[in-house]
Amino acid sequence: MVISNTRLKQAGMGLLLALTAAACAPIDPETGTFVQTASPENATLQKQISVEKVTPILKVSFDRGRADLSDLEKGRILDFAVAQKARYRDVFLLELPPFNDAAGLNEKRFGSIGGFLENQGFRVEPKIVNEAVGDGLRIYREQYVATVSDESCNKGWTRPAGLNYENLPLPHVGCSTASGLVQMISNPKDLVDPAPMGGYDGERAAAAIKAYRSTGADSGS
Repeated sequence: MVISNTRLKQAGMGLLLALTAAACAPIDPETGTFVQTASPENATLQKQISVEKVTPILKVSFDRGRADLSDLEKGRILDFAVAQKARYRDVFLLELPPFNDAAGLNEKRFGSIGGFLENQGFRVEPKIVNEAVGDGLRIYREQYVATVSDESCNKGWTRPAGLNYENLPLPHVGCSTASGLVQMISNPKDLVDPAPMGGYDGERAAAAIKAYRSTGADSGS
């Protein structure tokens, strides 16, 4: 039987790699056997994503004894909405004051701010607070911010010193996937509190089927 030099070289290289890996693998001093450091736990890619709730606040001021919004305050409200990147039908929380004043000024002020926000295409929900502010009401914008909090992702692309004989994943593997998820998700709140599915418009679907059948398209011809 003739064995080519190529096969001899390949066999020798494989033996050399096996001996090198065995020589560098950790050895238990008591038993003298090789220690298996690779496991399903340290081979699993898991990157930590943190979701934090933030609540910016804007205080809207009124002239004493008045309930109508000035042009200045309207501009401040719009600037606040733009700064928070609010979109159509997003929710703003509006401080709900007690409506027990004789002149009904608190209720009028609440309606003035709420009506202005709704005219801009936003939704308004009341927020009860423990303390009130004089001649003004506060607007709250609750938001959720998602970030990749894994330490290995903050260090950038790194390669541990030495050779990786066990072929374990590098520490930064998976960081790009986690970062991409953080950038793509529309509402980070869905990561911790997913929104329920909306209802299905059965009447609209039935109307479409009725229109289709009225054309005779399903007659089988």
